[in-house]
Amino acid sequence: MSSYTEHITRVITEDVEHSALGTVAVLTFAPPEGEERRPATLGPQSIQAVTGAINAALDRAEAGEVGAIALTGTGKVFLAGADLSMFADPSAVDRVEEMTRAAHELQVRVRTSPVPILAHLGGAAPGGGLEVALMADVRTAVPGARGIGVPETGLGILPGWGGTTLLQSVVGPETAVRMILEDPTRDRLLSAEQAAETGLVDALAEDLPAALEEFAAIVAARADAAGGSSPWQDRPDPLPGEDSPEAEALHDALDAPLPTGETRRAWAARMEAQGAPAAARALELLQQLPGSELTDALARESAALGQLVRSDGAKASLYSAEMLRRGKPGRTPVEGAREITRVGVAGAGLMAAQIAAQLALGLQVPVIMRDLDQGITQKGLAAAREVIAQTAARGSLDETTATRIAELLDATTDVADLAGCDLVLEAVPEVLAIKKSVFGELEGVLDPEALLVTNTSSLSVSAMAADLQHPQRVVGLHFFNPVAKMPLVEVIHTDATDEATLATGLEVVRRLRKFAVRSADAPGFIVNRLLFRVLGEVLASLDAGADPVEVNTSLDPLGLPMRPLALLDLVGHAVADHVGKVLVQELGDRFHASPGLSAMVERKVRFTESRRGSVQPEVSPVVAEVFAPDGTGSAQAPVGEALLDRVLEGLAEEIALMLDADVVERVEDVDLALILGAGFPRHRGGITPYLDSSGAALSGAGRTFHGNRFGSGTDS
Repeated sequence: MSSYTEHITRVITEDVEHSALGTVAVLTFAPPEGEERRPATLGPQSIQAVTGAINAALDRAEAGEVGAIALTGTGKVFLAGADLSMFADPSAVDRVEEMTRAAHELQVRVRTSPVPILAHLGGAAPGGGLEVALMADVRTAVPGARGIGVPETGLGILPGWGGTTLLQSVVGPETAVRMILEDPTRDRLLSAEQAAETGLVDALAEDLPAALEEFAAIVAARADAAGGSSPWQDRPDPLPGEDSPEAEALHDALDAPLPTGETRRAWAARMEAQGAPAAARALELLQQLPGSELTDALARESAALGQLVRSDGAKASLYSAEMLRRGKPGRTPVEGAREITRVGVAGAGLMAAQIAAQLALGLQVPVIMRDLDQGITQKGLAAAREVIAQTAARGSLDETTATRIAELLDATTDVADLAGCDLVLEAVPEVLAIKKSVFGELEGVLDPEALLVTNTSSLSVSAMAADLQHPQRVVGLHFFNPVAKMPLVEVIHTDATDEATLATGLEVVRRLRKFAVRSADAPGFIVNRLLFRVLGEVLASLDAGADPVEVNTSLDPLGLPMRPLALLDLVGHAVADHVGKVLVQELGDRFHASPGLSAMVERKVRFTESRRGSVQPEVSPVVAEVFAPDGTGSAQAPVGEALLDRVLEGLAEEIALMLDADVVERVEDVDLALILGAGFPRHRGGITPYLDSSGAALSGAGRTFHGNRFGSGTDS
C-alpha cells in the first residue's frame, strides 16, 4: 500500500491575443485548489497533467489554431520540480521510469513544434521545473527571481528529464558542467540575473505581458536571421558533433581542475568511491553526448536515473534533503517567546564578537559587549563591526542598513551597563567556575525574567545554573565556529528551564536564520559528544602506536569533508584535549583522553601541514615522534577497515544511548546536527542511514534506526 499522497499540479490554459504573435496558448502551472501556499511540483499524476497540457497545445499549434505557446507559473514559483516526498515510497519510485518517459517524449516532440514556445519564470525553477523550461525556445524571468538550477546530483540522482542531455546546448559546456556537478555541492541555484548572464534566460521581464513583448521581439529577430523563414521548422541539433569544437569544449570542461587542484573527473570518481555515484554517472552521460542521436542520449539518461533513484546514495541524500527542508528556520515567530529589545554579551573575545555581530544582524536591537579590560572590549567591538562590514561587502546588506546595524553595537567594562537587557549571553573561557561567577554577577544586575544564555560547548548548563535564584531562565545556545558560516545552533535545556525561556532561545535562533536542534543538558550535547567518540577512536589508535598516515586515511570511505587529524587542528588541540577529558570524566571509558594529544598541546605543534597541490593536508612527521617516540608502531592498533568499523559501531552505540536517555527526541535531530555542525556528508543522510545500511547499527547498537528503510533489521 502506498504511503505517498500526491498534491497534483493543475495546468490552467487560456488563450491570449498578441498583435505580433497571434493567439498565444498560455499554460499556467498551479498547485491544487485550496493549497496555494504550496509550490507546484511534479509527481506521477502531475507530470501527466503537465506533459498532457503541453501536448494538447502542440496539437493545436499543428492544427494552426495558435501562433505561440507560453508556459508560466504562479506566485514566486514557475515549477518546483519533482516532489521529493515521493522518493520515500518504493511504490512511487517505481513510477519514475514512466514519468521520465513522458518527459523525454515531450522533449523530443517540442523540437518539431511549428510555433515558438516561451517559458516565463516568475520564480523558482529547480530540477524538473527547469527541465520543463528547457523545452522552450525562449526563456524569460522576473528580475530578482531565485532558485533556478539543477540540484539533482546533490540529491543522489541526476537531471534525468532532459537536463543532463540538453543544458549544454543552451548555456555551453563549461557552465552546464558546473551547474550539474559543482553547484549542487554548494547548494547554489541561480538568480534571474545570473541565469541571464549565462544565457539560460534570454531576457528579464516583470510579468507575462512584458515577457510576451520580449518573446515577440526575439522571435522576430530570429526570423530575420533565418532570412524570413520560420526557424521553428528546423531547430538546430542540440548535441555536439563527434569531433566538433563543442565536443572538445565539453571534454575540456569535464577534465577541468577544481580550486583544490583535483580535476572534476577525479573528484567525481572519489565521490563515487565514498558512496555518492551521481556526479560520476552524470559526467559519464555528458562524456557520451558528442556524436549521439537525441533519442539515444535521452535513453541513457533515463537508464541512469532509474538506477540512481533506487541506490543507497539517493535514499540517504533525499532523506537528508527532506530533513533539511523541514528543519530550516520558519517564517513565523516561536509561540510563547518573550520580546527581545536589548541584548548583552558577557565577553569580548573572538567568539563573543562573532556572536554579538550575528545577534545585531538577526535581531536588529542594541547589543552591548562587556569585558573586564577596556582594550579587549574595544578590540571586540571593532571585530564585531568588521563582521557587519564584511556582510555588506558580500552584498547581503546595503551600506545604509550596515551602518545602522553597526551603530547598534557597543562595548563596556561596567556590568551595570547590561541592566535593561532582556537576554545576556556569556562567551567567556570554558571553565565552569568562571561561567558560574559571570552568571552570579549578572543575576544581581538583570531583571528576574531576563534570559541568561551560555555558549558552552561541553560544560553542564545545570551546574552553571545550580546556585542561581532563578535557574529557570537559563538556556544554552551553542554556536559553532565560524559563527557567520556555521548554520547550526544547539539549543540546550535543563530540567529547570521554563517553557518561555526555551521558546525565546529558539526564537533568537530563528531570527538569526540558523537551524535550531534541541538537546537535553548532557555531556558534549549532540555534535561534540559524537565527534569526540570518533576522534577518541582515532587518538586511541595513535596512542597504541599505529602509523599516523594509515590512521588519517582510515575514515575516507565515510566521506567527511576533512580527515581526522586536520579536524583536530581545526578544533584546536587544547580545546580537543579539554573536551576529551571532560567526556571521559562524565561518560566513562567509551571515550578516550589521549596522552599523545596532551603532548601535542605541550609542544604546540600541528598534526598536519598543507602542501601545494594536495587536496588534503598531509600528516606532519612530528605526529609519529610524539605518539611513537621510540620509532616503533604496533601491528595490533586498528587502522583501515578495522578502525572504520570501530568508529561506526561506536557511533551507533552512542546514538542509541542518547536516544534512550532523551538527550535528543528524534534520530533525525542527530543527523541534522551532524550534517550542519560537523560536516557529515549529506549523501550518507548524515550518519544513521549509513549505520543502518552498513550493518554497524545492528552490530554496535543491536538495532537499526530506521527499520528496513536503509537496511535490514528490526525497528528501533
